[in-house]
Amino acid sequence: MDRRYFAQGRLPGWSQQSLSEGTALIIGVGGLGLPAALYLAAMGIGRLILADPDTVAEENLHRQPLYTTESLGKLKVDVLAAHLQSLRPDLGIELHPVWADEEFLLTVGRAAHIWIDGTDNLQSRLAIDRAASALRKPWVYGAIFQAEGQVALLEGVSYTSLFGEGTEGPSCSEAGVIGALPGIIGSWQATLAAQYLAWADIVPKNRLFRIDLRRGEIHTFWLSASVERLEALEISLEEVRLLQDPLWIDIREEASPPPPFAGERRAWYDWDKWSLPPKPIVILCEAGNRSRQIAYALRKLTGRKDIYSLRQGSLGLMKSE
Repeated sequence: MDRRYFAQGRLPGWSQQSLSEGTALIIGVGGLGLPAALYLAAMGIGRLILADPDTVAEENLHRQPLYTTESLGKLKVDVLAAHLQSLRPDLGIELHPVWADEEFLLTVGRAAHIWIDGTDNLQSRLAIDRAASALRKPWVYGAIFQAEGQVALLEGVSYTSLFGEGTEGPSCSEAGVIGALPGIIGSWQATLAAQYLAWADIVPKNRLFRIDLRRGEIHTFWLSASVERLEALEISLEEVRLLQDPLWIDIREEASPPPPFAGERRAWYDWDKWSLPPKPIVILCEAGNRSRQIAYALRKLTGRKDIYSLRQGSLGLMKSE
C-alpha cells in the first residue's frame, strides 16, 4: 500500500483498493464541491469528474480558500484541477466547465460510481435527483444556510419522495454564511462518498445529518427507502386558509418579522418531544427548508398526514406582502 494511505488502510474493513478504483462526479466545485474534491483526492480515490461553469469571484474567497486573489476570473475547475494534480499526480481528472443539466448527468454521470451535490440551487438538485433515480446512482446531498448545514447519502430513495420538490432558498450572498461551514459539510460529503466506495458495510445510507453551529448541536433523521411519497408536505398560505383551525408552530430562532397569525413558538431541535393536538399543524421557519424536514420527520413519527411546512417560510410571507 502507498505509504500516504497507511493510517487510513489500518481501519478495520477498509478497502483502499476499492477507493482507488472508484470514480466520483462532483457537481459544482464551490463551497461544498471544493472540500469534497480535496479530501477525496487526498484519501486516494482513483478518478474525479468535475463539473462547474463558474469562474472565481472575490465573494467566494472567504468560504472557498483554495482559490486565491490570483485565481479571480479563472474557471474553478481549472484552478482546482491544477492543485489536485500537484497533490496527486496519479489522480485521473476529467473537467467539464458546463452546467450539469439532466442530459449531462445521464451521459457523463453514467461513468461515475457516486455523485456529490455541490450545487447551490434547487433546479440543479432536482435534476440530480431525477437523473440519479433513472440510473440508480447513489448521491451525496449537501446544503448550507447561515450557520447550519445538512448532508445525506441517498441510495434507493429519491430526494423528492422525501421532501417534495422544495422551494428555492436564498443564496449565501443573500442570507449570509459562516465561511468554514461549507468546509465542514463538503468534507462530510467526501467522507460518505469514500465510505460508500471503501467501507460499504459501515456507511450510513439514507440518514440525514444536520449540524447547527450556533447551538453546537448535531441531529440525525432516518430516511426510509420504503416510504410512499408524502403528498402536500408543503403548503401555501392560500391553502392554509382552507384548513380547519390549524395550529401554527413557529420554529424560527428569531420571530422577526412576526407572522400575520397567532401560533406557538417551539424549539425545532425538540421536535420529537412535541405534544401535538388533533388538528392540522403548519410549521414555519425562515425559508421553508428546516420546517419541511421537521414536518416530514413528524409525519414519519406520528403516522399523520395533516402536518405541513409553509412553503418558502417567512421569506415567502414577506414576498407576498
